[in-house]
Amino acid sequence: MYNIDVLLLILNIVLLKTTNSDAILNSISISINSSRISQSSCSTYSPIPLIDPITVDIKTLAEDLSTCRYSSSDLVRWYLTRIDAVNQQGSHPLHAVIETNPDALEIANALDQERQINGSRSILHGIPILIKDNIATYDKMETTAGSLALVGSRVPRDAFVVQQLRKAGAIILGKASLSEWSNFKSENATRGGWSARGGLAYSAYVANGDPEGSSSGSAVATSAGLCAAALGTETYGSIVSPASRGNVVGLKPTVGLTSRSGVIPISHDHDTVGPLGRTVEDVALLLEVIQGVDSRDKATQQQGIVRHQNYTQFLLGIEGLRDLRLGVIREGINITDERQNRVNEAIKLMSIHGATIIDPVNITIIDDDTLSKYIESLASYNFHDDIINYLSELKNTTIRSLKDIIKFNIEHADKEFDSKYSPNQNTFISVENKTNMTNNDYMKLYNKTRLIGGRNGIDAILAQYKLDGLIIPDTAHEITIFASFTGYPLIVVPLGFNKSNDEPYGLMFAGTAWSESMLLRIAHGFEQAFSVRNTVRPKYAEQNGYILQFLFKIIEFLKKYKLI
Repeated sequence: MYNIDVLLLILNIVLLKTTNSDAILNSISISINSSRISQSSCSTYSPIPLIDPITVDIKTLAEDLSTCRYSSSDLVRWYLTRIDAVNQQGSHPLHAVIETNPDALEIANALDQERQINGSRSILHGIPILIKDNIATYDKMETTAGSLALVGSRVPRDAFVVQQLRKAGAIILGKASLSEWSNFKSENATRGGWSARGGLAYSAYVANGDPEGSSSGSAVATSAGLCAAALGTETYGSIVSPASRGNVVGLKPTVGLTSRSGVIPISHDHDTVGPLGRTVEDVALLLEVIQGVDSRDKATQQQGIVRHQNYTQFLLGIEGLRDLRLGVIREGINITDERQNRVNEAIKLMSIHGATIIDPVNITIIDDDTLSKYIESLASYNFHDDIINYLSELKNTTIRSLKDIIKFNIEHADKEFDSKYSPNQNTFISVENKTNMTNNDYMKLYNKTRLIGGRNGIDAILAQYKLDGLIIPDTAHEITIFASFTGYPLIVVPLGFNKSNDEPYGLMFAGTAWSESMLLRIAHGFEQAFSVRNTVRPKYAEQNGYILQFLFKIIEFLKKYKLI
Protein backbone atom coordinates (compact mmCIF):
# COMPACT_ATOMS: atom_id res chain seq x y z
CA MET A 1 0.00 0.00 0.00
CA TYR A 2 1.46 3.36 -1.03
CA ASN A 3 2.33 5.85 1.69
CA ILE A 4 -0.55 8.27 1.97
CA ASP A 5 1.94 11.12 2.48
CA VAL A 6 3.03 10.86 -1.17
CA LEU A 7 -0.59 11.27 -2.28
CA LEU A 8 -1.12 14.21 0.01
CA LEU A 9 2.04 15.89 -1.25
CA ILE A 10 0.81 15.54 -4.85
CA LEU A 11 -2.63 16.90 -3.97
CA ASN A 12 -1.16 19.86 -2.15
CA ILE A 13 1.14 20.70 -5.06
CA VAL A 14 -1.88 20.67 -7.40
CA LEU A 15 -3.66 23.10 -5.11
CA LEU A 16 -0.53 25.21 -4.81
CA LYS A 17 -0.51 25.65 -8.59
CA THR A 18 -4.02 27.10 -8.43
CA THR A 19 -3.81 29.32 -5.34
CA ASN A 20 -1.40 31.55 -3.51
CA SER A 21 -2.44 30.39 -0.07
CA ASP A 22 0.28 30.20 2.55
CA ALA A 23 -1.95 27.78 4.45
CA ILE A 24 -1.76 25.25 1.62
CA LEU A 25 2.02 25.68 1.40
CA ASN A 26 2.29 24.96 5.11
CA SER A 27 0.03 21.94 4.73
CA ILE A 28 2.65 20.23 2.57
CA SER A 29 5.03 20.01 5.50
CA ILE A 30 2.16 18.80 7.70
CA SER A 31 1.44 16.02 5.20
CA ILE A 32 5.10 14.98 4.97
CA ASN A 33 5.45 14.91 8.74
CA SER A 34 2.22 12.98 9.29
CA SER A 35 4.05 9.67 8.87
CA ARG A 36 5.67 10.34 12.22
CA ILE A 37 2.47 9.78 14.15
CA SER A 38 2.02 6.69 16.26
CA GLN A 39 1.26 3.54 14.28
CA SER A 40 -1.64 2.86 16.61
CA SER A 41 -3.40 5.97 15.26
CA CYS A 42 -5.45 6.09 12.07
CA SER A 43 -5.22 9.88 11.82
CA THR A 44 -3.71 11.24 8.62
CA TYR A 45 -3.70 14.92 9.63
CA SER A 46 -4.37 15.63 5.98
CA PRO A 47 -5.61 19.19 5.37
CA ILE A 48 -7.49 17.83 2.35
CA PRO A 49 -10.40 15.45 3.04
CA LEU A 50 -9.78 11.91 1.81
CA ILE A 51 -13.51 11.82 1.07
CA ASP A 52 -15.80 13.90 -1.07
CA PRO A 53 -17.95 15.53 1.64
CA ILE A 54 -20.66 16.41 -0.87
CA THR A 55 -21.33 12.82 -1.89
CA VAL A 56 -19.98 10.49 0.81
CA ASP A 57 -22.53 8.41 2.71
CA ILE A 58 -22.47 7.10 6.27
CA LYS A 59 -21.78 3.51 5.24
CA THR A 60 -18.65 4.56 3.33
CA LEU A 61 -17.45 6.66 6.26
CA ALA A 62 -17.97 3.74 8.64
CA GLU A 63 -16.12 1.32 6.36
CA ASP A 64 -13.19 3.72 5.97
CA LEU A 65 -12.99 4.27 9.72
CA SER A 66 -13.06 0.52 10.37
CA THR A 67 -10.19 -0.07 7.92
CA CYS A 68 -8.13 2.79 9.36
CA ARG A 69 -8.05 4.88 6.16
CA TYR A 70 -8.52 7.92 8.39
CA SER A 71 -9.88 8.68 11.85
CA SER A 72 -12.94 10.32 13.33
CA SER A 73 -10.61 13.08 14.44
CA ASP A 74 -9.74 13.63 10.78
CA LEU A 75 -13.44 13.75 9.91
CA VAL A 76 -14.17 16.34 12.56
CA ARG A 77 -11.24 18.48 11.42
CA TRP A 78 -12.36 18.28 7.79
CA TYR A 79 -15.94 19.22 8.60
CA LEU A 80 -14.93 22.06 10.93
CA THR A 81 -12.61 23.40 8.23
CA ARG A 82 -15.45 23.34 5.69
CA ILE A 83 -17.80 25.04 8.14
CA ASP A 84 -15.22 27.72 8.82
CA ALA A 85 -14.73 28.32 5.09
CA VAL A 86 -18.32 28.65 3.88
CA ASN A 87 -20.68 29.05 6.84
CA GLN A 88 -19.83 32.61 7.90
CA GLN A 89 -17.24 33.57 5.27
CA GLY A 90 -16.75 33.62 1.54
CA SER A 91 -18.77 35.17 -1.25
CA HIS A 92 -21.94 33.35 -0.26
CA PRO A 93 -22.01 32.46 3.48
CA LEU A 94 -24.52 29.67 4.11
CA HIS A 95 -25.32 30.35 7.78
CA ALA A 96 -26.36 26.70 8.06
CA VAL A 97 -24.52 26.03 11.33
CA ILE A 98 -25.38 28.18 14.32
CA GLU A 99 -22.65 26.79 16.59
CA THR A 100 -20.00 24.07 16.59
CA ASN A 101 -19.23 21.79 19.51
CA PRO A 102 -16.00 22.96 21.21
CA ASP A 103 -15.46 19.40 22.49
CA ALA A 104 -15.98 17.68 19.13
CA LEU A 105 -12.28 16.92 18.54
CA GLU A 106 -11.78 15.64 22.07
CA ILE A 107 -14.82 13.38 21.71
CA ALA A 108 -13.56 12.16 18.34
CA ASN A 109 -10.16 11.30 19.80
CA ALA A 110 -11.79 9.30 22.59
CA LEU A 111 -13.99 7.43 20.13
CA ASP A 112 -10.97 6.68 17.92
CA GLN A 113 -9.20 5.11 20.88
CA GLU A 114 -12.32 3.17 21.86
CA ARG A 115 -12.64 1.81 18.32
CA GLN A 116 -9.05 0.55 18.36
CA ILE A 117 -9.49 -1.14 21.73
CA ASN A 118 -13.07 -2.41 21.74
CA GLY A 119 -14.31 -1.99 18.17
CA SER A 120 -17.24 0.16 17.06
CA ARG A 121 -20.44 0.59 19.04
CA SER A 122 -22.49 0.88 15.86
CA ILE A 123 -22.21 2.04 12.27
CA LEU A 124 -22.54 5.61 13.63
CA HIS A 125 -19.43 5.26 15.81
CA GLY A 126 -17.34 8.39 15.26
CA ILE A 127 -19.69 9.85 12.64
CA PRO A 128 -20.21 13.66 12.94
CA ILE A 129 -23.88 14.68 13.06
CA LEU A 130 -25.46 18.14 13.28
CA ILE A 131 -28.51 18.74 15.46
CA LYS A 132 -31.19 21.37 14.87
CA ASP A 133 -30.91 24.13 17.48
CA ASN A 134 -34.27 23.31 19.06
CA ILE A 135 -32.98 19.89 20.22
CA ALA A 136 -31.31 19.96 23.63
CA THR A 137 -27.69 18.96 24.14
CA TYR A 138 -26.35 18.81 27.68
CA ASP A 139 -22.87 20.10 26.89
CA LYS A 140 -21.14 23.42 26.24
CA MET A 141 -23.48 24.31 23.38
CA GLU A 142 -26.65 26.40 23.57
CA THR A 143 -30.19 25.23 22.82
CA THR A 144 -32.17 28.28 21.76
CA ALA A 145 -34.44 27.66 18.75
CA GLY A 146 -32.44 30.50 17.21
CA SER A 147 -33.69 33.01 19.77
CA LEU A 148 -31.52 35.32 21.86
CA ALA A 149 -34.06 34.91 24.67
CA LEU A 150 -32.68 31.47 25.58
CA VAL A 151 -28.97 32.23 25.19
CA GLY A 152 -27.20 31.26 28.42
CA SER A 153 -29.99 28.97 29.64
CA ARG A 154 -29.01 25.46 30.66
CA VAL A 155 -30.98 22.36 29.72
CA PRO A 156 -31.38 19.60 32.36
CA ARG A 157 -30.26 16.78 30.08
CA ASP A 158 -29.72 15.70 26.50
CA ALA A 159 -32.84 15.26 24.42
CA PHE A 160 -33.69 11.56 24.16
CA VAL A 161 -32.71 11.43 20.48
CA VAL A 162 -29.32 12.95 21.35
CA GLN A 163 -28.85 10.37 24.12
CA GLN A 164 -29.53 7.67 21.54
CA LEU A 165 -26.97 9.13 19.15
CA ARG A 166 -24.31 9.40 21.83
CA LYS A 167 -24.92 5.80 22.93
CA ALA A 168 -24.35 4.72 19.33
CA GLY A 169 -21.04 6.60 19.29
CA ALA A 170 -22.10 9.48 17.05
CA ILE A 171 -20.32 12.80 17.45
CA ILE A 172 -22.57 15.83 17.96
CA LEU A 173 -20.63 18.20 15.71
CA GLY A 174 -22.76 21.27 16.37
CA LYS A 175 -26.14 22.93 16.09
CA ALA A 176 -27.84 23.60 12.76
CA SER A 177 -29.59 26.91 12.18
CA LEU A 178 -33.34 27.15 11.71
CA SER A 179 -36.24 29.48 11.23
CA GLU A 180 -36.48 31.05 14.68
CA TRP A 181 -38.86 29.26 17.04
CA SER A 182 -39.39 26.79 14.19
CA ASN A 183 -41.13 29.48 12.14
CA PHE A 184 -43.83 29.96 14.76
CA LYS A 185 -43.06 33.52 15.88
CA SER A 186 -43.92 35.80 12.99
CA GLU A 187 -46.64 36.31 10.44
CA ASN A 188 -45.84 37.64 6.96
CA ALA A 189 -42.25 36.36 6.90
CA THR A 190 -41.12 36.32 3.27
CA ARG A 191 -38.92 33.21 3.52
CA GLY A 192 -37.52 30.59 5.88
CA GLY A 193 -34.15 30.17 7.53
CA TRP A 194 -33.81 33.40 9.56
CA SER A 195 -33.09 33.58 13.27
CA ALA A 196 -31.72 36.30 15.51
CA ARG A 197 -28.90 33.98 16.60
CA GLY A 198 -28.02 32.42 13.29
CA GLY A 199 -28.80 35.10 10.73
CA LEU A 200 -30.23 34.20 7.33
CA ALA A 201 -29.52 30.73 5.95
CA TYR A 202 -29.00 30.33 2.22
CA SER A 203 -29.20 27.52 -0.30
CA ALA A 204 -25.88 25.96 -1.27
CA TYR A 205 -27.12 25.76 -4.87
CA VAL A 206 -28.67 29.14 -5.64
CA ALA A 207 -27.39 32.64 -4.92
CA ASN A 208 -29.57 34.15 -2.19
CA GLY A 209 -31.73 31.02 -2.45
CA ASP A 210 -34.48 30.33 0.07
CA PRO A 211 -33.69 27.00 1.77
CA GLU A 212 -37.23 26.88 3.19
CA GLY A 213 -37.78 25.97 6.80
CA SER A 214 -37.80 25.45 9.54
CA SER A 215 -35.11 22.73 9.46
CA SER A 216 -33.26 24.85 6.92
CA GLY A 217 -29.79 24.57 8.46
CA SER A 218 -30.04 20.80 8.79
CA ALA A 219 -30.84 20.45 5.08
CA VAL A 220 -28.29 22.99 3.82
CA ALA A 221 -25.48 21.60 6.00
CA THR A 222 -26.16 18.05 4.84
CA SER A 223 -26.33 19.05 1.17
CA ALA A 224 -23.17 21.16 1.44
CA GLY A 225 -21.12 18.45 3.12
CA LEU A 226 -20.73 20.24 6.44
CA CYS A 227 -21.65 17.06 8.32
CA ALA A 228 -22.36 13.40 7.63
CA ALA A 229 -26.09 13.87 8.30
CA ALA A 230 -28.40 15.89 10.51
CA LEU A 231 -31.54 15.85 12.63
CA GLY A 232 -34.48 18.17 12.08
CA THR A 233 -38.00 18.54 13.42
CA GLU A 234 -41.36 18.87 11.72
CA THR A 235 -44.77 20.09 12.73
CA TYR A 236 -45.92 20.90 9.22
CA GLY A 237 -43.46 20.58 6.34
CA SER A 238 -40.36 21.56 8.30
CA ILE A 239 -38.29 18.51 7.28
CA VAL A 240 -39.70 17.61 3.88
CA SER A 241 -39.73 21.13 2.43
CA PRO A 242 -36.08 22.06 3.14
CA ALA A 243 -34.99 18.52 2.20
CA SER A 244 -36.65 18.95 -1.20
CA ARG A 245 -35.07 22.37 -1.69
CA GLY A 246 -31.68 21.13 -0.43
CA ASN A 247 -31.28 18.02 -2.61
CA VAL A 248 -31.21 15.62 0.34
CA VAL A 249 -33.39 12.84 1.70
CA GLY A 250 -35.65 13.90 4.55
CA LEU A 251 -37.87 11.61 6.64
CA LYS A 252 -40.72 12.85 8.80
CA PRO A 253 -41.48 9.88 11.11
CA THR A 254 -44.88 9.03 12.53
CA VAL A 255 -45.50 11.04 15.69
CA GLY A 256 -44.45 8.76 18.54
CA LEU A 257 -41.79 6.78 16.73
CA THR A 258 -39.12 9.25 17.85
CA SER A 259 -39.19 11.06 21.17
CA ARG A 260 -39.69 14.81 21.52
CA SER A 261 -38.49 15.11 25.12
CA GLY A 262 -35.82 17.79 25.30
CA VAL A 263 -37.07 19.37 22.07
CA ILE A 264 -38.37 22.95 22.13
CA PRO A 265 -42.01 22.31 21.23
CA ILE A 266 -44.75 23.74 19.10
CA SER A 267 -47.45 21.10 19.52
CA HIS A 268 -47.12 17.75 21.28
CA ASP A 269 -49.82 16.27 19.05
CA HIS A 270 -48.00 17.16 15.84
CA ASP A 271 -44.24 17.56 16.46
CA THR A 272 -41.79 14.88 15.41
CA VAL A 273 -38.00 14.50 15.10
CA GLY A 274 -36.53 13.05 11.93
CA PRO A 275 -33.28 12.52 10.01
CA LEU A 276 -31.89 14.24 6.93
CA GLY A 277 -29.17 12.52 4.91
CA ARG A 278 -27.59 12.34 1.50
CA THR A 279 -29.08 8.90 0.83
CA VAL A 280 -32.11 6.88 1.87
CA GLU A 281 -29.75 4.47 3.62
CA ASP A 282 -28.30 7.33 5.69
CA VAL A 283 -31.79 8.26 6.84
CA ALA A 284 -32.65 4.62 7.67
CA LEU A 285 -29.46 4.22 9.71
CA LEU A 286 -30.21 7.33 11.73
CA LEU A 287 -33.83 6.30 12.28
CA GLU A 288 -32.69 2.96 13.69
CA VAL A 289 -30.73 4.79 16.37
CA ILE A 290 -32.97 7.70 17.33
CA GLN A 291 -36.31 5.83 17.53
CA GLY A 292 -37.32 4.28 20.83
CA VAL A 293 -39.60 4.33 23.86
CA ASP A 294 -38.98 7.28 26.18
CA SER A 295 -40.45 7.55 29.67
CA ARG A 296 -40.62 11.34 29.22
CA ASP A 297 -42.73 11.24 26.04
CA LYS A 298 -46.13 9.57 26.27
CA ALA A 299 -46.50 9.47 22.50
CA THR A 300 -43.67 6.91 22.32
CA GLN A 301 -45.54 4.66 24.77
CA GLN A 302 -48.87 4.42 22.94
CA GLN A 303 -50.29 1.07 21.91
CA GLY A 304 -49.91 -0.14 18.34
CA ILE A 305 -46.57 1.45 17.52
CA VAL A 306 -44.69 -0.49 14.87
CA ARG A 307 -40.95 -0.24 15.57
CA HIS A 308 -38.00 -1.89 13.89
CA GLN A 309 -34.49 -2.11 15.24
CA ASN A 310 -33.26 -2.56 11.68
CA TYR A 311 -34.73 -0.27 9.03
CA THR A 312 -32.06 -0.98 6.44
CA GLN A 313 -33.56 -4.45 5.97
CA PHE A 314 -36.32 -2.76 3.96
CA LEU A 315 -33.90 -1.21 1.49
CA LEU A 316 -34.21 -3.61 -1.43
CA GLY A 317 -32.95 -1.38 -4.21
CA ILE A 318 -34.69 -1.35 -7.57
CA GLU A 319 -36.15 -4.80 -6.84
CA GLY A 320 -38.09 -3.23 -3.99
CA LEU A 321 -40.35 -1.50 -6.51
CA ARG A 322 -41.57 -4.78 -7.95
CA ASP A 323 -45.23 -5.56 -7.23
CA LEU A 324 -45.83 -2.31 -5.33
CA ARG A 325 -49.02 -0.34 -5.99
CA LEU A 326 -48.40 3.40 -5.95
CA GLY A 327 -50.91 6.19 -6.51
CA VAL A 328 -50.02 9.58 -7.98
CA ILE A 329 -51.56 12.75 -6.58
CA ARG A 330 -52.15 15.24 -9.40
CA GLU A 331 -54.94 17.45 -8.10
CA GLY A 332 -53.70 20.51 -6.24
CA ILE A 333 -50.18 20.25 -7.69
CA ASN A 334 -48.86 23.56 -9.02
CA ILE A 335 -45.43 23.08 -10.59
CA THR A 336 -43.75 24.03 -13.87
CA ASP A 337 -44.07 21.93 -17.00
CA GLU A 338 -40.35 21.21 -16.72
CA ARG A 339 -40.82 19.69 -13.28
CA GLN A 340 -43.98 17.91 -14.35
CA ASN A 341 -42.05 16.22 -17.15
CA ARG A 342 -39.40 15.15 -14.66
CA VAL A 343 -42.08 13.68 -12.41
CA ASN A 344 -43.54 11.77 -15.36
CA GLU A 345 -40.09 10.36 -16.20
CA ALA A 346 -39.67 9.15 -12.63
CA ILE A 347 -43.11 7.54 -12.55
CA LYS A 348 -42.49 5.80 -15.88
CA LEU A 349 -39.18 4.43 -14.59
CA MET A 350 -40.80 3.07 -11.43
CA SER A 351 -43.38 1.37 -13.61
CA ILE A 352 -40.65 -0.16 -15.79
CA HIS A 353 -39.09 -1.61 -12.65
CA GLY A 354 -42.27 -3.43 -11.67
CA ALA A 355 -44.43 -0.97 -9.74
CA THR A 356 -48.10 -0.72 -10.63
CA ILE A 357 -48.87 3.00 -10.97
CA ILE A 358 -52.40 4.36 -10.58
CA ASP A 359 -52.27 7.82 -12.10
CA PRO A 360 -54.04 9.84 -10.96
CA VAL A 361 -55.81 8.91 -7.77
CA ASN A 362 -58.73 11.04 -6.63
CA ILE A 363 -58.37 13.23 -3.55
CA THR A 364 -60.86 15.56 -1.95
CA ILE A 365 -59.13 18.94 -1.94
CA ILE A 366 -60.01 21.36 0.84
CA ASP A 367 -59.14 25.04 0.66
CA ASP A 368 -55.50 25.56 1.67
CA ASP A 369 -56.33 28.54 3.86
CA THR A 370 -58.87 26.51 5.80
CA LEU A 371 -56.41 23.67 6.39
CA SER A 372 -53.70 26.10 7.43
CA LYS A 373 -56.03 27.80 9.89
CA TYR A 374 -56.91 24.42 11.39
CA ILE A 375 -53.29 23.43 12.04
CA GLU A 376 -52.45 26.92 13.29
CA SER A 377 -55.36 26.79 15.76
CA LEU A 378 -54.32 23.38 17.06
CA ALA A 379 -50.67 24.33 17.36
CA SER A 380 -51.48 27.64 19.02
CA TYR A 381 -53.60 25.93 21.66
CA ASN A 382 -50.85 23.45 22.52
CA PHE A 383 -47.89 25.82 22.26
CA HIS A 384 -48.91 28.04 25.16
CA ASP A 385 -48.65 25.26 27.75
CA ASP A 386 -46.08 23.12 25.93
CA ILE A 387 -43.53 25.94 25.96
CA ILE A 388 -44.17 26.62 29.66
CA ASN A 389 -43.49 22.95 30.42
CA TYR A 390 -40.24 23.05 28.46
CA LEU A 391 -39.04 26.31 30.00
CA SER A 392 -39.84 25.12 33.53
CA GLU A 393 -36.88 22.71 33.46
CA LEU A 394 -34.29 25.21 32.28
CA LYS A 395 -31.70 26.69 34.61
CA ASN A 396 -29.91 30.04 34.45
CA THR A 397 -32.79 31.88 32.79
CA THR A 398 -35.67 34.15 33.75
CA ILE A 399 -37.68 33.13 30.66
CA ARG A 400 -40.52 30.96 32.00
CA SER A 401 -43.48 31.64 29.71
CA LEU A 402 -44.55 32.90 26.33
CA LYS A 403 -45.27 36.24 27.97
CA ASP A 404 -41.62 36.44 29.02
CA ILE A 405 -40.47 35.68 25.48
CA ILE A 406 -42.72 38.39 24.04
CA LYS A 407 -41.39 40.89 26.58
CA PHE A 408 -37.78 39.95 25.77
CA ASN A 409 -38.39 40.40 22.05
CA ILE A 410 -39.85 43.86 22.61
CA GLU A 411 -36.87 44.86 24.77
CA HIS A 412 -34.42 43.53 22.13
CA ALA A 413 -36.40 44.51 19.05
CA ASP A 414 -33.32 45.70 17.17
CA LYS A 415 -31.94 42.15 17.15
CA GLU A 416 -35.05 39.99 17.41
CA PHE A 417 -36.90 41.36 14.41
CA ASP A 418 -36.07 41.72 10.73
CA SER A 419 -38.26 43.77 8.42
CA LYS A 420 -38.31 41.05 5.75
CA TYR A 421 -37.72 37.76 7.50
CA SER A 422 -39.16 38.22 10.99
CA PRO A 423 -41.16 41.45 10.94
CA ASN A 424 -43.24 40.82 14.05
CA GLN A 425 -44.22 38.34 16.74
CA ASN A 426 -47.90 38.35 15.90
CA THR A 427 -48.17 34.57 16.17
CA PHE A 428 -46.82 34.69 19.71
CA ILE A 429 -49.11 37.58 20.64
CA SER A 430 -52.10 35.78 19.14
CA VAL A 431 -51.34 32.65 21.14
CA GLU A 432 -50.90 34.62 24.36
CA ASN A 433 -54.16 36.51 23.91
CA LYS A 434 -56.25 33.60 22.64
CA THR A 435 -58.48 32.43 25.47
CA ASN A 436 -61.65 31.50 23.59
CA MET A 437 -60.69 27.88 22.76
CA THR A 438 -61.61 25.37 25.44
CA ASN A 439 -60.20 21.87 25.78
CA ASN A 440 -63.49 20.56 24.42
CA ASP A 441 -63.19 22.88 21.41
CA TYR A 442 -59.64 21.66 20.85
CA MET A 443 -60.59 17.99 20.95
CA LYS A 444 -63.44 18.56 18.49
CA LEU A 445 -61.11 20.26 16.02
CA TYR A 446 -58.33 17.74 16.65
CA ASN A 447 -60.64 14.78 15.93
CA LYS A 448 -62.10 16.59 12.91
CA THR A 449 -58.66 17.15 11.38
CA ARG A 450 -57.55 13.59 12.07
CA LEU A 451 -60.66 12.46 10.19
CA ILE A 452 -59.91 14.84 7.30
CA GLY A 453 -56.27 13.78 7.04
CA GLY A 454 -56.66 10.10 7.89
CA ARG A 455 -59.87 8.13 7.38
CA ASN A 456 -61.24 10.55 4.78
CA GLY A 457 -57.84 11.50 3.40
CA ILE A 458 -54.65 9.45 3.16
CA ASP A 459 -56.16 6.21 4.47
CA ALA A 460 -59.19 6.56 2.19
CA ILE A 461 -57.02 6.85 -0.91
CA LEU A 462 -54.78 3.96 0.13
CA ALA A 463 -57.79 1.73 0.78
CA GLN A 464 -59.79 2.71 -2.30
CA TYR A 465 -56.96 1.89 -4.71
CA LYS A 466 -55.29 -0.79 -2.55
CA LEU A 467 -52.06 1.17 -2.50
CA ASP A 468 -48.74 0.71 -0.72
CA GLY A 469 -48.00 4.43 -0.86
CA LEU A 470 -48.67 7.78 -2.47
CA ILE A 471 -46.47 9.78 -4.85
CA ILE A 472 -46.72 13.57 -4.40
CA PRO A 473 -44.83 15.72 -6.94
CA ASP A 474 -44.46 18.70 -4.57
CA THR A 475 -44.17 19.11 -0.79
CA ALA A 476 -46.38 22.22 -0.92
CA HIS A 477 -49.56 20.17 -1.01
CA GLU A 478 -52.54 19.27 1.16
CA ILE A 479 -51.04 15.82 1.79
CA THR A 480 -48.31 17.49 3.85
CA ILE A 481 -50.99 19.09 6.04
CA PHE A 482 -52.94 15.81 6.17
CA ALA A 483 -49.79 14.12 7.47
CA SER A 484 -49.51 16.83 10.10
CA PHE A 485 -53.14 16.41 11.18
CA THR A 486 -52.68 12.66 11.60
CA GLY A 487 -49.02 12.42 12.56
CA TYR A 488 -48.40 10.20 9.51
CA PRO A 489 -44.95 9.78 7.94
CA LEU A 490 -43.51 11.39 4.81
CA ILE A 491 -40.23 10.99 2.94
CA VAL A 492 -38.62 13.15 0.24
CA VAL A 493 -35.97 11.99 -2.24
CA PRO A 494 -34.04 14.20 -4.72
CA LEU A 495 -35.72 14.32 -8.12
CA GLY A 496 -34.04 17.01 -10.20
CA PHE A 497 -32.85 20.59 -10.69
CA ASN A 498 -34.45 23.61 -12.34
CA LYS A 499 -32.64 24.21 -15.63
CA SER A 500 -32.64 27.98 -15.14
CA ASN A 501 -30.68 28.08 -11.86
CA ASP A 502 -29.91 24.50 -10.71
CA GLU A 503 -32.27 24.82 -7.74
CA PRO A 504 -33.09 21.30 -6.50
CA TYR A 505 -36.49 19.77 -5.96
CA GLY A 506 -37.60 16.39 -4.63
CA LEU A 507 -40.33 13.78 -4.94
CA MET A 508 -42.40 13.02 -1.86
CA PHE A 509 -43.92 9.70 -0.77
CA ALA A 510 -46.65 9.33 1.86
CA GLY A 511 -48.22 6.47 3.78
CA THR A 512 -50.32 5.62 6.80
CA ALA A 513 -49.19 5.52 10.43
CA TRP A 514 -46.06 3.44 11.15
CA SER A 515 -45.43 2.79 7.45
CA GLU A 516 -41.78 3.93 7.60
CA SER A 517 -40.60 0.50 6.46
CA MET A 518 -42.70 0.70 3.29
CA LEU A 519 -41.80 4.33 2.61
CA LEU A 520 -38.11 3.55 2.95
CA ARG A 521 -38.52 0.62 0.55
CA ILE A 522 -40.29 2.83 -2.01
CA ALA A 523 -37.83 5.70 -1.58
CA HIS A 524 -34.78 3.45 -1.85
CA GLY A 525 -36.09 1.76 -4.98
CA PHE A 526 -36.77 5.12 -6.57
CA GLU A 527 -33.39 6.52 -5.50
CA GLN A 528 -31.51 3.58 -7.00
CA ALA A 529 -33.50 3.68 -10.24
CA PHE A 530 -33.43 7.46 -10.63
CA SER A 531 -30.17 8.52 -9.02
CA VAL A 532 -29.79 12.26 -9.61
CA ARG A 533 -28.44 13.79 -6.42
CA ASN A 534 -24.79 13.96 -7.47
CA THR A 535 -25.37 15.19 -11.02
CA VAL A 536 -25.23 18.84 -9.92
CA ARG A 537 -22.70 20.01 -7.38
CA PRO A 538 -23.69 22.79 -4.92
CA LYS A 539 -21.67 25.73 -6.20
CA TYR A 540 -21.65 27.59 -2.87
CA ALA A 541 -20.64 24.63 -0.72
CA GLU A 542 -16.89 25.06 -1.11
CA GLN A 543 -14.12 27.20 -2.50
CA ASN A 544 -12.12 25.81 -5.43
CA GLY A 545 -14.97 23.35 -5.96
CA TYR A 546 -13.93 22.05 -9.38
CA ILE A 547 -10.36 21.48 -8.24
CA LEU A 548 -11.50 19.63 -5.14
CA GLN A 549 -13.92 17.52 -7.16
CA PHE A 550 -11.04 16.48 -9.41
CA LEU A 551 -8.91 15.60 -6.40
CA PHE A 552 -11.73 13.61 -4.82
CA LYS A 553 -12.01 11.56 -8.02
CA ILE A 554 -8.29 10.79 -7.81
CA ILE A 555 -8.73 9.69 -4.20
CA GLU A 556 -11.69 7.47 -5.11
CA PHE A 557 -9.67 5.89 -7.93
CA LEU A 558 -6.77 5.11 -5.61
CA LYS A 559 -9.15 3.73 -2.97
CA LYS A 560 -10.86 1.55 -5.56
CA TYR A 561 -7.58 -0.14 -6.42
CA LYS A 562 -6.49 -0.21 -2.77
CA LEU A 563 -3.56 2.12 -3.35
CA ILE A 564 -4.40 4.07 -0.21
